[in-house]
Amino acid sequence: MDFNLLTSLNDNIRIDRSKCTACARCVEVCVLDNLRLQLSPCRQACPVGMNCQGYIHHLVQGKMDKGLEKVREAVPFGGILGRVCSRPCEAACNRIKVDQQPVAIRDLKRFLADQDGKCWRPPAVPDRSQKIAVVGAGPAGLTAAFYLRSWGFRVTLYDRESAPGGLMRWAIPEFRLPLEVLERELGFIKAMGIDFQANRTLEKDLDLEKLEEKNDAVLLALGAYGQPRLGVSGEDAQGVMQALDFMKRVREKNPPRVGPRVIVVGGGNAAVDAAQTALRLGARKVHLVSLEKKDEMPAFRWSVAEAEEEGVDIQNGWGPMRFRMNGGKVAGVSFKKCMAVCDSQGIFRPSYDEKTALDLPADTVILAIGQKAEREMLPPSLYSPEGVRSHSVTFQTPRPKIFCAGDFLKGPQTLVEAMAQGKEAALSIQRLLQGEDLEYGRVNPTLYELQFEPDFSRAKPRQRIAMPAVPLPQRKGFEEVAKGYSKEEALAEAERCLDCGVPFGIRTCWFCLPCEIECPEEALYVEIPYLLR
Repeated sequence: MDFNLLTSLNDNIRIDRSKCTACARCVEVCVLDNLRLQLSPCRQACPVGMNCQGYIHHLVQGKMDKGLEKVREAVPFGGILGRVCSRPCEAACNRIKVDQQPVAIRDLKRFLADQDGKCWRPPAVPDRSQKIAVVGAGPAGLTAAFYLRSWGFRVTLYDRESAPGGLMRWAIPEFRLPLEVLERELGFIKAMGIDFQANRTLEKDLDLEKLEEKNDAVLLALGAYGQPRLGVSGEDAQGVMQALDFMKRVREKNPPRVGPRVIVVGGGNAAVDAAQTALRLGARKVHLVSLEKKDEMPAFRWSVAEAEEEGVDIQNGWGPMRFRMNGGKVAGVSFKKCMAVCDSQGIFRPSYDEKTALDLPADTVILAIGQKAEREMLPPSLYSPEGVRSHSVTFQTPRPKIFCAGDFLKGPQTLVEAMAQGKEAALSIQRLLQGEDLEYGRVNPTLYELQFEPDFSRAKPRQRIAMPAVPLPQRKGFEEVAKGYSKEEALAEAERCLDCGVPFGIRTCWFCLPCEIECPEEALYVEIPYLLR
């Protein structure tokens, strides 16, 4: 009988699951394209591609430093995302199929980041001569500036405000994202030698043509600061304010006075944050009035639940009809019943029952009806009625040296999505300045198996560990509500992870061994016949 030794060895890759963190290094270095990685759904769902499975695996083993390294491989802002990320990873978590509750991936990230408590900077590299201007120090601009500087480029970071952070600093309340955490994680700006220029606004203080002329590349990450109007009678009455202005004054320690009765108009996270902030500023009754039904509100469901727990009264399915005034000052708002937020094509076009009304009294009204990017400041070559002209993968505009990212490009989005765009834009700029192709290998899922059934045999039903929080009666000021896991709680929660992702062989192995040699955890072993080994 003929016996072909090589073709018989197509399943000789051995993985030690107790060591493997599904980092994909073996898949990347396989010379014969023999390996694939079952990519865990949490990692697939993360906009920055964070190896959640990897850092949780290290946490289970008590290797906190290595777990934090895994977080920082994807993005430098573990403490920020560990508090205010939208948690798309958890929505995809396979643990839901076991006991209906995902692993607390975000909270475990926060635990690891808080263990260090220091500003992180990557190892220094030789400086390059190329200069890059990043306009906008929000999530996208900061992420891009970090990576560009870590690669040795000279980076100047401009922002319209007096300090970096964008809406992370000026719009998210301190009881969600403490200033101490923000300052700690943004300390890389000074530590890495990035030139930060405050109070610089495009068109007013900065000329795009001159930036393009004086720099080797320019990234526009200006955010979305425009605040749309309702177009409703009485909108300009005394006592009516925009949510971003309201929250910014609070973060500047110069909060506006609010009356005992407050109405917040809107259904997003900014509306929820404003409502909870108003309570902390002394309002006795706060109504949050949303166009959407409760299960359709764009705000995070956990934020909505927290607001209700604190006493915010949420009225769903109502749109402003007019602002009632008394001597030029707002006295209340009349609402009409919203029958549908979008039309049959899914386009935002609310329809109302004009005969069904809701009247609420108010001394203060806060409008949180969204933000818009002020793209009109761009030259016609970069802007059209549809938005900024840029490549969908590289974020390069028709002017090769200019790139766009973040809310300014696609409108308001989550922090982690903006960070992901900043990271990708930085990679494009790096390739441009090094004379490389901007698109090569950017969309290549062939190394990964995306649809697979994990091993549920080891899963035992265990309830998710609740995040400890400040007791409700004590939530009077702006102390952070979520207190963070203890080490014991973090370990117990991390043990719920199913370790979904795992590499595997798909065809004949030729025993070239880079997979085994390059595995950082020594988790992979290639079985080779004695005479060949």
